[in-house]
Amino acid sequence: MTVDAGQRVREFIVSSCLSGDERGLTDDTDLQEIGVLDSFTTLALIGFLEEAFGVRLEADEVNSETFRTIGTIARLVHAKTERSSTDG
Repeated sequence: MTVDAGQRVREFIVSSCLSGDERGLTDDTDLQEIGVLDSFTTLALIGFLEEAFGVRLEADEVNSETFRTIGTIARLVHAKTERSSTDG
C-alpha cells in the first residue's frame, strides 16, 4: 500500500482522536460505531489525508462506507494515489 497509508491513518486517529490509546483498535474496527469519527474528526481526517498523501477527496468519496475503518480509508488513499500516478 502506498507509503503505508494504513499505518499513517492509524497514527493520525490514535493521536488526534484517541489521546494516544490504541488498545483494541484494528484495521477493521468500525470507527463510526465506536464513536471515533464524527463530523469534526472526519473533516480533520480529510485534511490530513489530502495533505499527507497529496490527494483531493471528492464529496462523493467521503461517505460512511469509505470512512468506516482504517482499512477502507487506506484503500481509498491507495486508489487515489494510484490514479494520480497514472494520470500524471
